[in-house]
Order: sequence, then structure tokens, then C-alpha cells
Amino acid sequence: MRIPAAAALAILAACTAPAAVPSLSPSPSSAASPSSASPATPIVVTGDLARSLRPLVPAWRPDRQTLIVARSTGAGATTLDAIALDPVGPATPLVTFGPSAGWQLRSDGSLLAVALQTAADSGRIAMLDLRAGTARWVTDDEPGVWHRWPVWSPDGSLIFYSAAKAGTTDLGIVRFSINGSGKGPIHGPDGNGRELIAFTPDGAALVWSAVRAGGSTAVLDLATGRDRVFDDTTASTALSFRAPRPRALVLVGGCCAGRPGGSLFLWDDLDNSRRPLVGIDSAPPAAIGGADWSPDGRLVVATLYDRSTPADSSGRLVYFDPADPGGRTAISGTAGAQAVVWPRSGIVYTRMTADRSTEFVQLARDLGASTVIARVAEPIVARILVVAP
Repeated sequence: MRIPAAAALAILAACTAPAAVPSLSPSPSSAASPSSASPATPIVVTGDLARSLRPLVPAWRPDRQTLIVARSTGAGATTLDAIALDPVGPATPLVTFGPSAGWQLRSDGSLLAVALQTAADSGRIAMLDLRAGTARWVTDDEPGVWHRWPVWSPDGSLIFYSAAKAGTTDLGIVRFSINGSGKGPIHGPDGNGRELIAFTPDGAALVWSAVRAGGSTAVLDLATGRDRVFDDTTASTALSFRAPRPRALVLVGGCCAGRPGGSLFLWDDLDNSRRPLVGIDSAPPAAIGGADWSPDGRLVVATLYDRSTPADSSGRLVYFDPADPGGRTAISGTAGAQAVVWPRSGIVYTRMTADRSTEFVQLARDLGASTVIARVAEPIVARILVVAP
């Protein structure tokens, strides 16, 4: 089991201001056009759940692997759309919600946990059951306290979140059951604050990033309460995990100013060893914009930028065995690639078109053909990930 493609896992336009409201439209081969994702009335910051989180379908559940697209829809709002894969189905807007401090879908796509802002200095976590189209608050209203970055436990029965007072004073990590029982702290304050990202594939540790320490990557061992930190002096992002060790792909650098991309490392988060795979110190020099493991965990696909010339180049996809990153193979026809994930149905990546739309392209399993499966009219898409029943 790989880490959910969350991480930042697929950053399309990192550090760019949100654009106007985009509209998702399927490719001509899709079965039907999705309904409009724009809410009838503006999403607002409020403790009224019905005004800050709105299902866009009466009921939904994935019946196969499904691509989830998160896009900005103006004024801090986010809309999630679903595109079924293998075979590709129509794009379906699922939900729109207001300003938030993180969200995560359960791995089976049935439940959404989202940390909604309820006041200028407060936020609490709501849960939407997409199968029934019903939502409820699952954490208490604590004025002056933010409940942030919810993460589902591997079995989907618990939610973990990070808390902070007035948005700046760290209050530690809390765990609770979605049936309302078993709430309690699992880690105390550390002064930096922790952005929770996901669980490791074995469910033994939480992947997190320091809020005020340059965005360093780390895991919290739940059995010992101890952290293993990739490098607390360097900004980094955990992109993807596989089951066999060493299991983590970590991107160092890549945001926000300067040339696109950073250096990709393979990190053994259990013994804290690491080695570079592709980066500006490689021969020839290159930078990576995003990466993911193949479904069997044997290969890596990555968006690569050529750094051998002074001028910036567009990204293109390559794949390689992490044991031999220098032997990477370019995937033809992928110029302009940005974010990338590798579901069982074949690699999916995004690219910007000449009219500044974003296309979602799926490659055949043998990499011999590609299909545009959807398009966003504006270039800003926050995240893509894959869920499966």
C-alpha cells in the first residue's frame, strides 16, 4: 500500500495565487458533462456547516480506482471532482467547501474529513459521508483554537489532527474515533507545529512536516513517540511511500522562487538513511517536479526538468529503477508534464495547454498511447490523488 497521493504529492502550481473559478470538462470521449461546481451562494467563513460545506451530488461512491482533482473555486473555496479510471468515466463534481486547514479522503473514497475555518482564529473538523451526502461536525467548537490537517488511520476508523491556539501556539496531535469515542492526545506540543500528511504504509507512523521549521519532512513513530527527521535544516516534501524499504521518495527544494523542481531522494525512514536519485548535482544536472511509485513499488515515474542549460525547459516524464536512476527512460509525448500519479490503470499526469488550461492525460499501461481524460479551464489545480473502493 502506497501513501495517498497527498503530499503535495502532486503540486501543479505551487506558490501561485488562486485564479478565477475554473470549470472542469471531460474529454470528448467522456460519457457526459459534469454539472456546474459553482455554489448557488458564496461559501463563507462560519460555524454553520451547511454554509461552509456543500455536497454537489446526493450520493457517490467509487466503484473502481478514481482520480480526485482538488481545485480552487475562488474566495478560499475548494471543489473536489472525481474521474473514474479504467475505463475512464465522466468528471463528477463531488463537494465544495470553504477556507480550510487541510482535508483528506478516506482511502476508499467514502468519507471526507476537512478542517474548516469557523472564525478568524478558529477551525474545527467536519466529516462528509459521500455515500449519503450528509455532513456533521466531528470535533468540538473551541473558540481561539484551530483543528488542522486531519489524517485518516489506515483502517479508516480514526482521525488524527494537529491543534493550535490562535493559529500559532502548538497544542500537539489529537486522535479520536469517528463514532465519538476514544478522543485523546498522542503527542504534546513541540513549538513548531505539525502539518500531518498521511500514515506510512504499515500504519506504524505518521508522516508530517514542520510548520515553522522550513517544512522539513519527518515521521512520528506511534509506538515510541519518537520522531525520525529527514533533515531539519532543509525544506522538503514527502512525495510517495511504498511498502519495501527504503520506501520514501522525498523532494528537497522545488518551491517557491527560482527555477522549477528540486532534488529527489530515496529515504529509509526506519533507519534514517538516504541517498540522492536525481538532482542538480546529477550528471547531467536535472530537477524533479513530482514523482510517484509504480503500483508494484518497483519503478519511479517523475517529472524531470533539464538543468544542463541556463534556460528553463518544460517538464517531461521519465521512469527508472531506483537502483539505477541514471538509467532512466524518457516517456515520449509528455512535454509540459507537471503533476504525476501512477494508478493501476496507467500513469496520469497534468500539463498546461497554450490557452493556459490544464489537461489530465492518462498513458496506456505499455506507455504506447495517451488520452486526455479531462480539462480544467484555468491553470490552477491544487492537488490530485487516487482513491479506490
